[in-house]
Amino acid sequence: MSLDKINIVISTIWREKDYLEATLDSLASEQSPNVDQPVCLVVGSPVTTHLERYRSQPGIAIVEMGPNTWAWIKNNFTHQRAAWNYYRCLTQPVAGARGTLILEDDIRFARGWRARLDTTLGALEEQYGPDFVLAVYAAWFSKTKEKSYSRLYVEYPHDAFSGTQGIYYPMKVRQGFAKHLKAHGLKASGEHYDIILKKYLIQSGIPLFATAPCLIQHMGKTSVIDTPWHESWDFVEDVTVSPECYQLTLPARTETK
Repeated sequence: MSLDKINIVISTIWREKDYLEATLDSLASEQSPNVDQPVCLVVGSPVTTHLERYRSQPGIAIVEMGPNTWAWIKNNFTHQRAAWNYYRCLTQPVAGARGTLILEDDIRFARGWRARLDTTLGALEEQYGPDFVLAVYAAWFSKTKEKSYSRLYVEYPHDAFSGTQGIYYPMKVRQGFAKHLKAHGLKASGEHYDIILKKYLIQSGIPLFATAPCLIQHMGKTSVIDTPWHESWDFVEDVTVSPECYQLTLPARTETK
């Protein structure tokens, strides 16, 4: 399997502190532009000031929020607007049939993430076929105690799951969750879409895994949905070295955004 068969979609929105440039620079270090399968930037509001520099850049497609959609969604709560934009990410037309990696716009990648993800997905597909979800980032679930870095992935307990900084969906699961999120994402229950995803996976009996170690790190300290600041305890800068040489990031969990 080659990663050029995987669709990459980034959910983005304008904010005073722009992290998207650093995210795309990090992505480009190991992901060559592909005009036939561009990285999709799905914008959660009509404001696209931070995207102007990318309009003529090969291998990037900007998916704007149309005025009719914005008029319909703008008066909802922030977490509901965020859920709707995630639904738009889930339903983007895809050039490759394998699966979609949906990312937030304030992350950076480990060195060697591309090949590591390729190998990890191959192992998961061999074992589970199209019925799994893989998180390439985990904030509160630490794998360090399991001494599991000689493995490619570990089981991610559903109850421990939170955060959608980087999630890989096989096509079948992506389509199923898209329908579920459309039906439940705008309800007045107040649930964020990562909680809706967790409940969907539990109800559907779909296993959840996390890469070991995490392949991306969270950068954005300015949240648009007022959630606590978090980083991964299991991110390493370079996954090309042997596991015994991994240098873990150990952030302070008490820091807020």
